[in-house]
Amino acid sequence: MARLRVGVIGVGRMAEICHLPILARLPQVELVAFCDTNPENLTARADEYGVQARYTDHHDLFDNEKLDAVCIFVPPFAHTDAEIIAAQNGIPVFVEKPPALSMDKAHEVRSAIEQAGIISAVGFNERYRISADLARQRMDGKMIVQALIHRLHGSRAAAYWWQIEKLSGGAFVENTIHWVDLLRYLGANYTSVTARIVERPDKTADLDIPLSHCVTYTLAGGGVANVTTCTALHHGGHSQFLVAADQSLYDLGGQALKIDGEEVVRDEPGRADYEREFATFFDAIIAGDPERIRSPYSDAIKSLAAVLGALESARAGGIPVDLTAPPYAVG
Repeated sequence: MARLRVGVIGVGRMAEICHLPILARLPQVELVAFCDTNPENLTARADEYGVQARYTDHHDLFDNEKLDAVCIFVPPFAHTDAEIIAAQNGIPVFVEKPPALSMDKAHEVRSAIEQAGIISAVGFNERYRISADLARQRMDGKMIVQALIHRLHGSRAAAYWWQIEKLSGGAFVENTIHWVDLLRYLGANYTSVTARIVERPDKTADLDIPLSHCVTYTLAGGGVANVTTCTALHHGGHSQFLVAADQSLYDLGGQALKIDGEEVVRDEPGRADYEREFATFFDAIIAGDPERIRSPYSDAIKSLAAVLGALESARAGGIPVDLTAPPYAVG
């Protein structure tokens, strides 16, 4: 089988520890070009994977390389025009979450992708967990009455930009969006949101993300979801993902699915969900079958709308925000 010629834009810390090792062992993939604005990162990763084509500007990459697919692993603030250029060149694109920091940018990219008709995917790897598959099957058609989701942790991160709100969007946008999206995958349809935040009292130029987000979503069908994020801890952390539906309690907070307290399936160890996600993307390109993708760009920005709508509500003192109206509505 001829392998797909794949370029990677953004070879920083997450790409180093997670994405690139997976891409390098997929039989569908030949890594042919890397791009990163940090020359040291670029040299280190390109040397590690034997990639000769190296760029510090993604415009040069698109001008000089013939690619079958491109993976964009840049920080949230760095989503500018790479996805649009890929679309204009007919190149399928994989984008790490969150795909943008504004709905205007997300709609612009969505329009370019749809106009070009390319295959796209956004990195919501939670959708590729075995436990998520079974939960989705068991919950199909059932009303979600209540969801209780929280992620409690600290503010330390491997990347400097994560701790700066204008660069990352804050922990709710950059991190908790995974579980906001997972609940959508299980059948939730967010219609409105109210939110509150607890600001960090000792903000600095290098650390200004809020201490806490407390968010309540109204769901189509009458249910509600409470989603909270906290970055105030010095040590340890805790997470929870509970859903009440059809008189049963679904728990996906660990590496397994429990229904009414009984474990029914356990996820594979390691980063099997990431590997399944990437393999699905490249297999979809080879087969010319976009229906294989569980989180195409047009669907993924509905999860982005949900978290950005929550930020708007919080910044406005907790007023309800309609997620079915512009700019949050996604056709």
